[in-house]
Amino acid sequence: MDKKLLIIDGLNLIRRLYAALESEQDSARRIERTQSIAIEALAKLTQQFDPSYAVVVFDSNGKTWRHRVYPEYKLGRVPMDDALLESLPEFAKVFRFNHLPCLRIDGWEADDLIATLAVKAASNKVKSYIVSTDKGFTQLLGDDLILQYDYFAKLGYDKIWVPGKYGVEPHQLNDYWALVGDTTNRIPGVKGIGPKTALSIIRLFPTIEEIYANLPSFSERIQSMLAGGYEQCLLSRSLVALKTDVEIGVRLSQLRYMESKVERISNF
Repeated sequence: MDKKLLIIDGLNLIRRLYAALESEQDSARRIERTQSIAIEALAKLTQQFDPSYAVVVFDSNGKTWRHRVYPEYKLGRVPMDDALLESLPEFAKVFRFNHLPCLRIDGWEADDLIATLAVKAASNKVKSYIVSTDKGFTQLLGDDLILQYDYFAKLGYDKIWVPGKYGVEPHQLNDYWALVGDTTNRIPGVKGIGPKTALSIIRLFPTIEEIYANLPSFSERIQSMLAGGYEQCLLSRSLVALKTDVEIGVRLSQLRYMESKVERISNF
């Protein structure tokens, strides 16, 4: 049997399940129901993918390197309910009780940890399935051993899906997003440049460096939009790019999925 690693974006799953229960007025009851449904979801996922290894990854509290580089990062996002935030350690406890390791590292977003785990697994010929609705993970799909799954839409994504969705290959997404921006995380693009214009630019020159080295090749309209935006594009590209070299300090063997035993690796 081919080895498989199931990586679950914990907060992505929990927040969506919690939001679906907004009609529940009792805060404690809403948390309990979210936990119960989350456990059911994890059971379905482990049954569906039959992984050799599995892990639920959480964001750390507080700011990360992206906030230090760009203070406006995620500014204006609807904050998590206090009750849900305070209950996250209990979610991790319940998940571990149900045989799923949980991982969180101070100062790091789950996205970077997930990307590092997936790339590391791929280097060891282990196929990763990233369970998340976050579009940022699509930049990893150029590797045949990294796939993404949307639990809510029941859809899987691979490198063939990316060009149909965005018009570019997975390795071009960060330059593409540097031009159009990422509104979800408040990362700016170039004012006036939308998806169609960005695609027309990238088809000529695929990277930000090449684009700005060849400005005279574009129409006056596009030149005027791009003018003065080089540094911002580089910054935006660095912000949307997932880190794949985080020192996690966890061996793949520690993530082995065994229903009878789970080694504690979380710092919750």
